[in-house]
Amino acid sequence: MEKIGDFSKRCEVTIKTLRYYDDIGLLTPDYIDKFTGYRYYTLEKVAEMQRITELKNIGFSLDEIKLFCSADSEDKKHQILREKRQSLEKLSIDVKKQLRELTKLEQKSTKLKGEKQMKNNVNMPFVNDETVIGRWEIIASVEKKEDFISSQNYKNESPFEEIYFLPDGEEYWGFGWTKDYIKITFGSGLLCPYELEKIDGKTYMFVHTDYREKIWVLKQTDNKKYTKYEIGRHDNINLPFVNDENVLGKWTCVDLVKEIDKFKPNEKQYDNKLFITSLEFLPDGQVKEQFNNGNPCNWKWTKGTTLIENGDGTTAPAYEIHAFDETDYLFLEWKTGDYIWGKMKPSYYVFKRG
Repeated sequence: MEKIGDFSKRCEVTIKTLRYYDDIGLLTPDYIDKFTGYRYYTLEKVAEMQRITELKNIGFSLDEIKLFCSADSEDKKHQILREKRQSLEKLSIDVKKQLRELTKLEQKSTKLKGEKQMKNNVNMPFVNDETVIGRWEIIASVEKKEDFISSQNYKNESPFEEIYFLPDGEEYWGFGWTKDYIKITFGSGLLCPYELEKIDGKTYMFVHTDYREKIWVLKQTDNKKYTKYEIGRHDNINLPFVNDENVLGKWTCVDLVKEIDKFKPNEKQYDNKLFITSLEFLPDGQVKEQFNNGNPCNWKWTKGTTLIENGDGTTAPAYEIHAFDETDYLFLEWKTGDYIWGKMKPSYYVFKRG
C-alpha cells in the first residue's frame, strides 16, 4: 500500500482532492491508521482513480460518477453512458446554435463600430449631388423607414424644423453635407447617412440619426440654390442712436437663462463656460465686448437694443435692466444660430453691473 502522498503523485491528483473524494464516498482509502490518521491506498485503487478522471474529462459530474461507479451491472453502466451521450449531443447542438448567434452579434458589433466611426467622420470630403440641394422640411420621426406612410399626419419630434443643403456642401449653424450624408457638427459631430425615395411624386429623405434612435423623414420643398445669408433671419440694425444713461458702463456676465423670470441671483442655471465674459456700453453708441474665444462681430447699441453685424447676418438683441436686492442686472437676448437659422426663441445672457 502507498501513503496518500505517494498515491497522489502516481495518479497525478492533489492530496486535497483525494481527501475530498473520501469525504463524499467517491474513492475511499483501503486503510486509515487510527493513531496517525494517515490514509493508505492499494494499487488496485489506481484503476478506480483513472476511471474517475476519464469520466470527469468527458463531462460527468461527481454525482454522476458516483452513480456510475455504484452501478450493480454492466447494463446499468451502459445505460448511464448512453444517457450521457444523448445529453452531450444535445449540449453540442445548443452550443453550436449559441456560437452562430455569437457570430451574428460579433458581426453586428463590428458593423456598428464601423458606422459609429463613420458617423464621427464629419471631415469627410465633399462629393456633389445636385438632387438634394435646396430646402427640406422635417415632417416625421419613425422607428424604421418602412413605418412611414406619406398620407399620415406626423408630429416632428426632432429639435429642428428644416434643413438646407447649400451648394458645395457649405456649412451653416452646425449643418453641412456631402453625397449620401448629412454632417451635423454640433457637439462632437455626426455623419448621418440618408436615403432618397420618390413617393406620390414627391421626394423624401430618410436620415439615420442617433437622436432617440429614430429615422428623420424630410420632404423636399424646393431645389433652389440658397446662400447662407438668404436662409437666415435678419433684424433691422439701421436704427438711430438714442442714449440711455442707465445702461452706460461695464457689465459682467453671470448666467444664461431661458426666461427672465427664471433668473435667481443666488442660483446659477448655466453650468458650462459662458461665451461672453463682459460688455461695456460706451456713450457714443459703441459696445466694447469680451468673449472667451475672441471678438467676432461689430457691436453697437441704441436705447433698449444692441445692434450686431457679423459674417452670419444682422441681429438686434434687445436688453432689459432689472434690480434684484438693490443690484442691477442686464438681460440681453442671445440671438445666435438658434435664432438666425433655427427660428428659435432667444435665451438671455445675464450681466451684473460692474
